Amino acid sequence: MLFVLLYFIAFAQGHTAIFQCPPSKTSIENSLYDTNIPGLVAIVVNSTHILYEQAFGYNAPPIFEERQPIDSSKTIFVLASISKTFIGVAAMQLVELHELDLDKDINEYLPSHMKVIHPFYPNISITMRHVLSHTSGIGPNVNEELKLYVPNDDFTKTNLSSTILSYINNKSNWLSTPPGTVTHYSNIGAG
Repeated sequence: MLFVLLYFIAFAQGHTAIFQCPPSKTSIENSLYDTNIPGLVAIVVNSTHILYEQAFGYNAPPIFEERQPIDSSKTIFVLASISKTFIGVAAMQLVELHELDLDKDINEYLPSHMKVIHPFYPNISITMRHVLSHTSGIGPNVNEELKLYVPNDDFTKTNLSSTILSYINNKSNWLSTPPGTVTHYSNIGAG
């Protein structure tokens, strides 16, 4: 994965990609700097061992005064959109096992205290298909979402379900369209 990332970084910059394996820490940090990526942790594993693990750069962009060098054993990262891949794969595995129906109301899978109901269309069910395809009606709230991406913020000290419930219980975080009718990219609504 790291080597693919570096290939694309070099390709995007118009450089000829000649790599040693593994690439030197300096070459990776220079590539990160050149492409305005604050940092990364790379790990390569097989079924039994860690083959390669290295941290590069910082935990946040330069605009954050409190940024720190990444420590692969201690730095906490906000997963951002990478979690959508895992959620999608996990959901489809459950579909294959007949444990999840993409078109069934998601509230049938959630505990009673975690109901997800569109405040403007309470009679229209939200399904896992809606969540995975960004058509649930859960909208963006950039100000609220940015609070989740600040290094050393309270988000790392709170319960994820509480954060999501607080977000979806605020009517202003919902689109004015019924579930399943409009595709609108949603960080909170899709992982």
